[in-house]
Amino acid sequence: MTTRTAIASLVALALTCVPTMAQSEGSPGTPAGDAGSGRLAAGSKAPALSVDEFIKGKPVEGLSEGTAYVVEFWATWCPPCVKSIPHLTKLQKKHKNIVVLGVAGSERSGKDPLEAFVKKQGSKMAYTVAYDADRSMASAWMQAAGQNGIPCAFIVDTKGMISWIGNPLAEEFDAEVAKVAKGSKLPKSAKSSGKDSDGSSDSASDSDSDASKDSSSSSDSDQDSKKDSSSDSSSSSDSSSDQTSSKNSSKGSTSGGSSRGSGSTKGGSSGSTP
Repeated sequence: MTTRTAIASLVALALTCVPTMAQSEGSPGTPAGDAGSGRLAAGSKAPALSVDEFIKGKPVEGLSEGTAYVVEFWATWCPPCVKSIPHLTKLQKKHKNIVVLGVAGSERSGKDPLEAFVKKQGSKMAYTVAYDADRSMASAWMQAAGQNGIPCAFIVDTKGMISWIGNPLAEEFDAEVAKVAKGSKLPKSAKSSGKDSDGSSDSASDSDSDASKDSSSSSDSDQDSKKDSSSDSSSSSDSSSDQTSSKNSSKGSTSGGSSRGSGSTKGGSSGSTP
């Protein structure tokens, strides 16, 4: 092997081992180029999804025709990635007819820290998050597109074609997402499956609120009912009392006359007897 060949081999080996790095904030990333460049680029058919596990949100089984996607590669240790989380959440809420998928394909400490991080983010991270443990998806997307920095987002249109590749913090990102969102529809499986990435807690809160209102309303109704019942009972009692009083009065009159006759008799008798 000649010296030149040996050097070329070492350079090639080094390129394949280049680690994923965090992009500087605001950096647009490596230009995507075009499909004719021989690498994955704007105009290329999007590769398949191949994650190991979904950490949050509705599982995305595959890229469905008719649905637009934002597939973002990120990591918990990457500051720009963390900064992009609220922005991706905002976009997912704005364009509810697309799927935003955050793929953690560069984790250095495994799944447990990732799950803890996502859980801590809570509603701030309101989109689907997946774990690419063996980095196979990162290889099929990131490396194939010549991307070595994260965060890196791939926008996939409704026909399954990549329309844009770059940093989700770039200025043109939002406009590109808005373009593919037109005409996008969520697949039926996404509509009917599992809990929403952030809607579940909101829904639960709404449900609890409604339940509380119903309970309060029911309680008020019960109280009113009790008041009415008490009032009716009081009226009934008064009425009964009046009736009883009337009866007693009637009895008193009857027995009073009788009593008076009797009393007179008894009284007369009693009074007349020394």
